[in-house]
Amino acid sequence: MQLAGDYAKACHDDIHARLAKLLGAKAVVKIKNHHNFAWKQEVNGVECIVHRKGATPAAKGELGIIPGSMTAPGYIVKGLGNTESLNSASHGAGRLF
Repeated sequence: MQLAGDYAKACHDDIHARLAKLLGAKAVVKIKNHHNFAWKQEVNGVECIVHRKGATPAAKGELGIIPGSMTAPGYIVKGLGNTESLNSASHGAGRLF
């Protein structure tokens, strides 16, 4: 799974670099936004595998994205480091809460 995530990131990096070149632009910031992925993370002193089911990590100060649906905008957010949500951002797409 880690290899697949690294491959997806490399593909996105290439797409973004090509698009920026075509536009004559330069990225201001890069935000990694793995979703439908699992992370090794310490929870209550125990190493666990955390799957956020479409949501993304939101450790304190970490930049992330809360995606919208295919027709709704997404949001760039800065993580609050909420341990009750396992340091996760909201999923956003198609959700009322």
